[in-house]
Amino acid sequence: MKSHRWFYKSLSLSGFIIASAAGISRGATLSGQVTDEKNAPAADVQVVVPALQTGAKTDNAGAYKIDNLPAGSYVVEIRRVGYPPETRQADMSKGDVTLNVGLSGSPLTLAPITITAAPEAKSTLNTPSSVSVVEGRKLDRLKGEAVIQEIQNEPGVSMIAEGQNVAKPVIRGLNSQEIVIAEDGVRSEAEQWGNEHAPEIDPLGTARIEVMRGPNSLLYGSDAIAGVILINHPELPNAHLGDGPLRGRFTTIANSNDNSLGENFEMSGAEGDWGYRANVGQIQAGNFHTPEIGSVPNTGSDLVDGSGEVGFRKDWGGLSAEFSKWNKRLELQNPNNPFPPRDNLTDSEFQVLHHEHGKIHADIVTAPARLDITAGYDWVNRKEYDTPDVDTTQTDANGNSPNVVPPPFPHLNWIEGSYTLDAKAHLVPMGPFQGTVGFSGLRRVDQSLGVVDLTPSYNENSVGEFLVEDVPVGKFDFTFGVRGDQSQYNIQADNKLGLDFSNGLVAPSDARPVKAQSLNYSAVSGAAGGVYHITDPLAFAVNLGRGYRNPVPFELFAFGKHEGTGEFDIGNPNLQPETSFDTEASLRWASPRIKAEVGVFRNYIHNYIYSTFVSQSLLPADFSDQTIPVVQEQQSNATVKGVDGAVTVAPTDWLTLNTVYNMVRGYNDQGDPMLNTNYIPHVPADNVLVGADVHEKSLGPVSHPYFGIDEKFTAAQARTNALEIPTPGYALMGLHTGGELVVMGNRLTLDAGVDNLFNKNYIDYNSILKEFNIGNPGRNVYVKVSIPFGS
Repeated sequence: MKSHRWFYKSLSLSGFIIASAAGISRGATLSGQVTDEKNAPAADVQVVVPALQTGAKTDNAGAYKIDNLPAGSYVVEIRRVGYPPETRQADMSKGDVTLNVGLSGSPLTLAPITITAAPEAKSTLNTPSSVSVVEGRKLDRLKGEAVIQEIQNEPGVSMIAEGQNVAKPVIRGLNSQEIVIAEDGVRSEAEQWGNEHAPEIDPLGTARIEVMRGPNSLLYGSDAIAGVILINHPELPNAHLGDGPLRGRFTTIANSNDNSLGENFEMSGAEGDWGYRANVGQIQAGNFHTPEIGSVPNTGSDLVDGSGEVGFRKDWGGLSAEFSKWNKRLELQNPNNPFPPRDNLTDSEFQVLHHEHGKIHADIVTAPARLDITAGYDWVNRKEYDTPDVDTTQTDANGNSPNVVPPPFPHLNWIEGSYTLDAKAHLVPMGPFQGTVGFSGLRRVDQSLGVVDLTPSYNENSVGEFLVEDVPVGKFDFTFGVRGDQSQYNIQADNKLGLDFSNGLVAPSDARPVKAQSLNYSAVSGAAGGVYHITDPLAFAVNLGRGYRNPVPFELFAFGKHEGTGEFDIGNPNLQPETSFDTEASLRWASPRIKAEVGVFRNYIHNYIYSTFVSQSLLPADFSDQTIPVVQEQQSNATVKGVDGAVTVAPTDWLTLNTVYNMVRGYNDQGDPMLNTNYIPHVPADNVLVGADVHEKSLGPVSHPYFGIDEKFTAAQARTNALEIPTPGYALMGLHTGGELVVMGNRLTLDAGVDNLFNKNYIDYNSILKEFNIGNPGRNVYVKVSIPFGS
């Protein structure tokens, strides 16, 4: 009964929604005129209130009108084809508002909206937390074989990578369980079992990615200690904004380094109050190449994915349903250590990954509050197949035992299903206070079904409640809130942990049994911050945040060989929840010629959980001849601090200069007794990216052509422990070009470029393959073509 309290709370909330729906609020009107950079009326411009998912399109005189908006202060987004969107603020707490907009025509995206750092859409200029948004043509130019590659050059972001198609995010020196990744507003789970467990989200069908740096347990609960990454598909078309009944786009991408070829086909439309969208894609990739080794065997992949959504909008709100499916076969080369000759790269392990994701979303305008409810579903099925085992019952003419094909069953198999309910009530403003009350519920079921039980099966039941207040006062924008969470893990008894028939571990002493038990956690988190608008383009932001995360059963109870990571993993049942306190301050500038943000941060983490190498003596006795590293979960206090930022300058209409800088330090405050080190793992080396783009509005038949060059300088990383491998510094240059062609009224886009232009051999500090002396991918030539059709 206790473990299902969140379900009964959900029923109570549903009753409140039904009871309130009769009191639909007829609110104020937002109207005005939009003019272009020459002060002429701008027709066919979409004026959208993202928080309400409503808007209007300007007529030939540039006029627009949006009726029936509930009281509140809203960010308004102005969208014009061929230009980055612009944002304005409209305070409608006292009635009708006239908002006239003069578009800048700037090539920069000045202050996009964010829904990651606040309960509803806000301008990134007005959020205390630091947020990056990648969308539109910028996102098209960056799309690759893994979704995280598209944000790897954002401030504070780096990757744990393996080749071309495994990319796992690191935000300000923290990774895995310290980061929440959400797909279309619903948490996506896949990262908690190892370094090679990357987000399982469509890389070609996404339309928008947000990265919030710093803790956000206030809105997302456990795990958001380092930040949040929100990945969205395109929003549903809206006939009232001029969208037609059928439009689509075919995109193809090719990469030379691993001979990959990917395609994505999407179609969408709207008629009346209804809208729909769908996409299907695939990427086939071969082995990646390094300058020293050439082709690295067994590093290819095959990905097939797709998603669909349908919904409608009325005056009282809207309802939509969405579902996506993702399937990938991934090959991994983890040779024996030390690194063997090229002809001994014989590892043939692979993984078969299945992922389903869905949601039902409703937003309802009622008299007491505007309601935002999302019921989510996330399902992961991960199968890891070993290198073929040696059949000791058969020998060849020389007395050697030949390899045999892998067994029909995976060595490791995890299935995890998560069912979530998130509800927010955006309250009617009370003076300057605009509050949001929220509730979240989670039911998770995790099963270990492979030949080996590396971790026990379990289920989790969690609930959370929060209150957030936004208070704009003159030049200040204040935000503060508090959240409470309660979680229960029900661990199933498991007597097979450590038993591994494929490696000969069958003695009773090999097992590490786990008893059935329940673990209960609770936490209080919160945040407070503000933005002071010093002048029109300049703002100063400060944010204080308390985050937390519970240890997951893998960290508590794992015991066995983990083929995907090439380690023998040992859990620690004595782990306590992590808690963090983060302080951040940043300066921001947003004008038509300059966009900049530079921030400093300090994140103190109490009971920080990390993996460390331990003695081989912890291995089972009949496994002691293995050379595999032994890794155990430990706990300490840690401090992560640094500086990051980005500056983009458009000194002329045809030239844009940009710089991104990252410096982060991660300290184990108590030291690691096994490794005699004061550094935490996976903290990236200092790096700076500098680049320039030359662009025009048109060049003959080509619209918005561009040509660019960039170089990323990465310093040597020697702040490591005795058993981790330091890496030298390196610099990589890239070229990129592209443009748009208008064909039958549609904008065909072409992007091409070269990464690692000089084919430099290098090893990144967070490369999974560095311990085998396998370098990162060499030169890569890419081409991307997008062909639209329809209205």
